[in-house]
Amino acid sequence: MDMVSDKIGSEKSARIAGFADRLSAGFWPAVVFLGLYFVISIAIRVALPNGLSLDEAEQSLFSQYWLLGYGPQPPFFNWVQNAAVGLMGISLFSLALPKFLILFLAYVFYGMAGWELRRSPVLVAFAMLALVTLPQVSVMPQLDLTHTVAVLMAASLFLYGLCRVLQRADWQGYAILGLAIGIGTISKYNFVLLPASAVLAVFCDRQWRPKLFHPLVLLSFAVSIAIVLPHALWLLDNLDLATRGTMTKMVEANAPHGVVRIIKAFGSLIAACLAFGALCVVALSIAFRRDVRSAASASDRWTRLFGLMMLFSLAGVVLVILVAGTTKITERWLDPYLLVLPLYLLLKLEKAGADLQGGFRRLLPFLIVVMVVSLLPSPVRTLGAAFGGPVYRTNMPFADLGEVIRKEDHPAAILARGMHLAGNMRLQFPGVPVINTDSPDKGIAIADIRPPVLVIEVPSDKDAADKAVDLRGTPSELGLTASESRTVVLPYRFGGDRKMSFRYLWLR
Repeated sequence: MDMVSDKIGSEKSARIAGFADRLSAGFWPAVVFLGLYFVISIAIRVALPNGLSLDEAEQSLFSQYWLLGYGPQPPFFNWVQNAAVGLMGISLFSLALPKFLILFLAYVFYGMAGWELRRSPVLVAFAMLALVTLPQVSVMPQLDLTHTVAVLMAASLFLYGLCRVLQRADWQGYAILGLAIGIGTISKYNFVLLPASAVLAVFCDRQWRPKLFHPLVLLSFAVSIAIVLPHALWLLDNLDLATRGTMTKMVEANAPHGVVRIIKAFGSLIAACLAFGALCVVALSIAFRRDVRSAASASDRWTRLFGLMMLFSLAGVVLVILVAGTTKITERWLDPYLLVLPLYLLLKLEKAGADLQGGFRRLLPFLIVVMVVSLLPSPVRTLGAAFGGPVYRTNMPFADLGEVIRKEDHPAAILARGMHLAGNMRLQFPGVPVINTDSPDKGIAIADIRPPVLVIEVPSDKDAADKAVDLRGTPSELGLTASESRTVVLPYRFGGDRKMSFRYLWLR
């Protein structure tokens, strides 16, 4: 019996080793494998109920119009999303495709950066797949996130451009750097610390320093400015709108002052660093446990460069803590700075003489488990409501609500109270202009809408049962007559007996 078990175990190990060897044969096998992973990611999202997450609802609502700025977040992802909706129409698929395609490109550009270092094929594949050990790259985008996904892609593209410039200094490399800086800046404002840290890190290397003063640097400036300038002009007139939300998130209410605040902020930064990279460090340490000590002291020009980039970036975060009064740093804000961590660690292991092929074989089953697990939270928590778990936004019965409303009339315009509700109504009524009455923007003029107008809200628990629908943002000059408000109660998808209330009326 033991001999049979040993034989089965040996055959299984051989299959895993064979698959690992095929996957690590070069750049393209890893690309194909990751491509299949993201196809599955899109399929899972499309298969779930069409109640939108908060970020999805925001993208759904803003996809109605093109603006140079939409609020606290830069507009790059909005523009990509708008292009997808313009080509395919509004749907779960057109909302999911841009996010997962951009995330896929983050992995691809990361592998291209590794390839530029002229190292072994296994290092390239290993680095790409090791990204899944960063929860911000693997798990969190499956649940939500949009602008953060864009900044991950921009950071990977920047690493590729940087490695290319330092290896061969061609015009394409400098153009890629400019493209990455431009995209990154209009994806998340904190991205600018990454190129700044890279400049300082390159300056510390005497042989690479002249590349900072190469005439082609002007090309990088030109490309990045051309991308950033339209939004920058908008930003000049909307600085408060663009920064208010971010500063609110970074400074907690009733935060302490003085030394206590600084200690709290530094503790938050340390916790964010651990949450971001601890799994990656632990996984590689276990896979290469015999080489950890020698890898810790191993170094070459590339590891010094990447190490200094991370160090200078975090120093920039410390400066923000000291100057801006920040009290709360989350791992999400460290994405562009610490994304290089898996590649950095693998380069140190390679320099220490570690067997990367053997380590990849040992770690691949764990990496696949992480990939599978990262696909589960969204469907598990959505379906888990059927077993008494909490209900989530994906469980909300917006499709059923749409059916109820269509039986009464088809709105020519919708005024919805709140971003989440407005985005979901946009998905249910494609082609119908939707306005968020809590935050009217310049995308649609309320005065231009025509009847019949649906005005809808999700009443809060503190609302009186007979309270009329909030008509804030509806100007009296519309000259329309309001119907009696109606409340409809619908069951959550997979929510058992739990139900959700909607209140609406018509303006005719």
